[in-house]
Amino acid sequence: MKRNTMIIIFVLIQILLGVNCQKSYHFKNGKITDVNTIAKLDKIALFGFAIMSDNKGDSPLNSKECENMVKWIKKSGNRFVIGLGDHVKKGWENSFLVFLKENRWWQDNFYPNIADGENEFYGKSQSDWGAGAPFFNEVNLSKRLNIDIRDNKCEYYAKIQIDDYTIHLIQLHYPDQPKEDSIAFPEDSKRYLIEVLGKIKKSKKDIIIACAHSRKGFWIDQLSDEQKDMVMNKCDLLLSATTHFFERKIVSGYEDNGPLVINTGSITYPNLYCPYGYIQVHVLENPFSLIVQYINTKRPEIEMQHSEYAFMKIIGGKTMMTDFRDVRIEEDMDRVVGSLPKEYSKDDLSEIIKSLYINVTNANEAYIKAGKGLKKGNTTYRELWDVFPYNNEIYSIDLTSDEVKRIFKDKIPLKGLKEIKLAVNNYYGDYIIKELGIPEERFSKTGIKEIPLLIEWIEKQ
Repeated sequence: MKRNTMIIIFVLIQILLGVNCQKSYHFKNGKITDVNTIAKLDKIALFGFAIMSDNKGDSPLNSKECENMVKWIKKSGNRFVIGLGDHVKKGWENSFLVFLKENRWWQDNFYPNIADGENEFYGKSQSDWGAGAPFFNEVNLSKRLNIDIRDNKCEYYAKIQIDDYTIHLIQLHYPDQPKEDSIAFPEDSKRYLIEVLGKIKKSKKDIIIACAHSRKGFWIDQLSDEQKDMVMNKCDLLLSATTHFFERKIVSGYEDNGPLVINTGSITYPNLYCPYGYIQVHVLENPFSLIVQYINTKRPEIEMQHSEYAFMKIIGGKTMMTDFRDVRIEEDMDRVVGSLPKEYSKDDLSEIIKSLYINVTNANEAYIKAGKGLKKGNTTYRELWDVFPYNNEIYSIDLTSDEVKRIFKDKIPLKGLKEIKLAVNNYYGDYIIKELGIPEERFSKTGIKEIPLLIEWIEKQ
């Protein structure tokens, strides 16, 4: 009997030691030593959760990026997912609705936001304020006992209990249309936010997250000074979306104090050089903190991030930049790609780019405009994304003069031609092909993208 008891005690000690080893880590100056994989971070964390936005109806059923996200969220054992809106798109496939219906875990653990995409899908237009509320029915939000939905049906307060910890989630409705901020983000919504925050008695095991899709990327700018003080002194994480570009905002007067304020990027339609991605949050115990990383879903496996996409927020303390790996050469946005002998204005560059489009497609004309000019001297990779924010693919399309006039009116010079080959980016190309019903034999997708083409030109200067 004693032998059996000793064996049981020994086994229990080993189990406890194993747990302690899993949770042990060394933290110093915003760095976590000996943690270089997501799997290791999963082990030392109390728990984790994810944040995603702007998928426009895409899901694992039609998107490899979404497939990776869902797979990695499950592998990390995340407890829930916060959505920041534009989860559906009118007239598109919207397989996300099918996915939500078929995946019980997402049904129960997805906390979405209503944004302009939802308003357009369920209502009359993107500016049909609050019309997207029926999206909540896709995940049975009204039946969850931990959620208090407002009478306007599109805003709510959720208390998510994870062991001894409580995540307070406030979802506000702030679509990017109408363009009048006072209508898109009314005072009633701001008062609701302040009222909810005022009722939360924050303990040492509470995390407060406030969210709104926003119109220009960061909704904190729309608050009064008094409202801003309340939010910045009580919240731990402020989330915005709409720009499809992951970035942190430093709020004047608070700098590294107050909540971590970030834009959540986009899982399937990122802007500029932002990767296709979602946000992974790990909650650590000592210090009580959030490790926030924007995960690149184009990579073959989930990986830790470098300093541009990794932050540490101490609950009740400062926000620190951190990094878990070196920046690869292709990720260095500030690397020099070449040098220009003179400055090129936006108009100058537009004409040069038109010539580049025509040369690679043997087209008669091109329709494209530069987003910005380039200065004299060294040119960085980051600056090229100001010229081409989406790095689109180049198409060539055979069109009749009547088709050109229908789409472009008098913006394309026909020079007496009845038919022309037009070079455009894939944004315009996809629209033209769909609008005019152009058959496959009349268009070509070159596979050539804008930024590599521009780099080739700069290298020759």
